[in-house]
Amino acid sequence: MKTDLQILHLEDDPVDAELVEATLLREGVACQIRVVATRDDFVAALAAGNIDLILADFSLPDFDGMRGLAIVRERDPDLPFVFVSGRLGEEAAIESLRSGATDYVLKNRLSRLAPAVRRAMEESRERAELKKAEESLRESELRRYQLQVELACAAEVQAKLLPRRYPAIPGFEIAARCLPAQQAGGDFFDWQEVCVGVWALTLGDVMGKGMAAAMLMATVRAALRAVGHNRPSQALRLAEAAILVDLENSESFVTLLHAQLFAAERSLCFVDCGHGYAFVRRANGTIKLLTPRGLPLGVPGKKSYREGAIKFAPGDTLVLYSDGLIDARPELALTNRRLAKELRGAGSAGEMLERLLGLSAGEGARPDDLTVLVAHCTG
Repeated sequence: MKTDLQILHLEDDPVDAELVEATLLREGVACQIRVVATRDDFVAALAAGNIDLILADFSLPDFDGMRGLAIVRERDPDLPFVFVSGRLGEEAAIESLRSGATDYVLKNRLSRLAPAVRRAMEESRERAELKKAEESLRESELRRYQLQVELACAAEVQAKLLPRRYPAIPGFEIAARCLPAQQAGGDFFDWQEVCVGVWALTLGDVMGKGMAAAMLMATVRAALRAVGHNRPSQALRLAEAAILVDLENSESFVTLLHAQLFAAERSLCFVDCGHGYAFVRRANGTIKLLTPRGLPLGVPGKKSYREGAIKFAPGDTLVLYSDGLIDARPELALTNRRLAKELRGAGSAGEMLERLLGLSAGEGARPDDLTVLVAHCTG
């Protein structure tokens, strides 16, 4: 419901005060006016509040409008203040505006009063809206900063979930790295010794990136670690049963390759759940793909976790990677054969890892999380 404009009028002449009120009402400005003539009454009215606009004569017997303006601006820099005076020279008018007055109207030209009041109130509303916009911007920046802090903390926690040290596997060198596209991401790699001489190796890619993918990544990793002592096919059946509801609720899925490396036999037993980014580079440079492949975790359908197996000879290298490696430089048209060529002449798993990650170096941010794991058979 529209309410009347609350006006405080500093004026010592009752006739002039009545003329100002009549002019505003005649021009359709619905208002309630309180008239004061002394400094004490003026200050008391300000303290009482509920004032939308101030009208003030420039000169009064014991007080004047400029001192009134100074008092108002000290209390409220945005309260509209319009001088209504019988005499206001050009210099005084300019000085009043410089001091913070909104406008001035001469008493012999009261036809300007209603437009001046409407304009003053419109400017006041615009300033209020601008302040609200600035406050919203500040709050938005604060929320963004808080989110950045939370993401940084999440990224730190996620980084600590990844293995911190390369495993000491007899006859093998292992190197891996995960580079999230954002502060946290959905790619991960993992390894754990599930029994003497047998190591579980995993590289996974949760659909999407950012915080949501990172949370699912942690869930998948934990589920696999809990069942990693089982053969890969059984481990994946158990893991999917544990996390299927989470994947369905989030409408997400996970591609991954989960394997067990038998160090003494130099053999690998694995299951590929819709991942596909994996190959073995033989010592002579030829490539062995890891087959068969199945559906990702979380994708509806009849699952058959078929295991594959490969044997290593000295000099052979297993390479697992996420599609972020391909997406980082699509113009290079990276294929398994192209990636395998990058390993030629490399002396260690660490050097191989750096060569593969070097292919992703380019301008701008990475479009997707990028993870690479290299397992090199030394003998």
